[in-house]
Amino acid sequence: MLSTLRIRHIGVIDDAMLDFGPGFTALTGETGAGKTMIVTGLTMLLGGRLDRGRTSGSSTVDGTLSLTGHTELAESLDELGAEEDDGEVLVVRRVTRDGRSRAQIGGVPVPIGTLSRLVGTAVTVHGQSDQQRLRDLDAQRDALDRFASAEIGPLLARHRELWRERSALAERLAELDALLAERERRGTALREALERLEQADPQEDEDASLRTEIERLGNAEELRGAAGQAALALVGDDDGPAAASLLAIAAEALDRAARTDPTLAPTLERLDSVRIELSDVAAEISRYAEDIDASPGRIQEAHERLHELTVLVRDLGALLPGADGPAEDITTLLATSRTAAIDLDRFEGAEQERSGAASRLAELEEELSAAAAALTAARTEAASTLSSAVQEELRHLEMPDADIRVDVTVQTHRSHGRDAVAILLAPHPGAQHLPVSQAASGGELSRVMLALEVALSSSRSDRSAAPVFVFDEIDAGIGGRAALAVGQRLARLARHAQVIVVTHLPQVAAHAGTHLQIVKSSREGTTSSTVETLDRPARIRELARMLAGDDASDVALAHAEELLDEARVVTGKSSAQGARR
Repeated sequence: MLSTLRIRHIGVIDDAMLDFGPGFTALTGETGAGKTMIVTGLTMLLGGRLDRGRTSGSSTVDGTLSLTGHTELAESLDELGAEEDDGEVLVVRRVTRDGRSRAQIGGVPVPIGTLSRLVGTAVTVHGQSDQQRLRDLDAQRDALDRFASAEIGPLLARHRELWRERSALAERLAELDALLAERERRGTALREALERLEQADPQEDEDASLRTEIERLGNAEELRGAAGQAALALVGDDDGPAAASLLAIAAEALDRAARTDPTLAPTLERLDSVRIELSDVAAEISRYAEDIDASPGRIQEAHERLHELTVLVRDLGALLPGADGPAEDITTLLATSRTAAIDLDRFEGAEQERSGAASRLAELEEELSAAAAALTAARTEAASTLSSAVQEELRHLEMPDADIRVDVTVQTHRSHGRDAVAILLAPHPGAQHLPVSQAASGGELSRVMLALEVALSSSRSDRSAAPVFVFDEIDAGIGGRAALAVGQRLARLARHAQVIVVTHLPQVAAHAGTHLQIVKSSREGTTSSTVETLDRPARIRELARMLAGDDASDVALAHAEELLDEARVVTGKSSAQGARR
């Protein structure tokens, strides 16, 4: 529900505050008073554009929107971080003369598209050329689905669930087909590469170790000489002193001294340790020298193994590439081979998975077809009921000879089913049924749109989330009994929604629960307008003005009072009948 609307600097309206009632609110005023500016302000609140000629500097619209019952809107605003006060949120739109635009919802700046998307879920503006529900086929299908939501809703939810599963499965099948095509291209080569790698059984860093070993074996003579020289220095021979014999002399001398001075005992122990360590080192050097000559053919074996590994890296590196390109050593090749093994496992499982996916997809196609058929049946039945309901409303709206038809036809299968819904009208007997926007005149189009809104709103089960309908001179082109009928049907619509109507007909305004008057005044060559909420006496004067152009005529005032009283009686009876139904 739209609680308040404040408009500043739009056309002739300098600053006006409108307090809307929960049901039917009528806005009236003299020609040129600025009634259209009210609708312009509401349209701005929904993200609409403002003609630069209607603002002298900057124009601002503030609207207070009640969130009661609008669960999805409240959740969206909560995610946005918008602030609410007592279940209401303040929506602000400002447009400058140079075209710059700013919007806020609950104190949070938002793009204009977000403003339109969120606030538009709660407020619908119908202008004389804005009956979108009667023009857009998707909107007409949505309207039919809402009309019979109890029957169609579960079927539509089931169909969309199947459609999502089918779409995901079809996408997965495409991935599996690509994988199987890759298997045909790479699978055999990968398998052969991994088998060859397994036969060679390389170890990590083996090629680097082989190069080190070959380098050592290639310099055996030099290494053996160095080892012999080191051993000679440590243990010596019969011709000269060596480290071992000198350590023995030192140990013997220190042993004699320690017998006299026991404090030398620790030093003697350390010297003995050095002699043992020296002996071990000398032994290792001797074994090293012997090992160099222990396997004369080892260098050849090392060369052959290194060649085998080098060829393996060369042949398989490009086939089993890593993140940085072809492998350049055996360690990298082993790492990429593990990834290749995983790919090969995927190839092996892809065919079986595809078989299962294809089988499920076939089942889904049958289930989707059945779900679409059920939707078509439910929509066809609902279309007949909606046609009858709108037809009845048209009878009340002084269009008894018009024939409305809601057609459900086949179209390309989509997420919402296989149905195209079109609302067709034959305005008089013998006329061909055509889309409403083509078959109806301006006044007829307004009444058909109103009839549809009344029928749709009457089917609502949730009264708390009532939408807001704004009608801009829906009564254009009609008068007399038709005008009374429009007022009555607007009052009926207001039982299920908030209805705000800009009207020039007293027959319509008399049925409103809240009456706002746009009052124009001129001062010092400047014309401006404000908005006043009318009590009963003021309403009678305004209705008299609308009836006769004179709010002081006794005849006009009496007629206005009679009209207001009759509207109250009719509206009360209609409400009571609606309550009984």
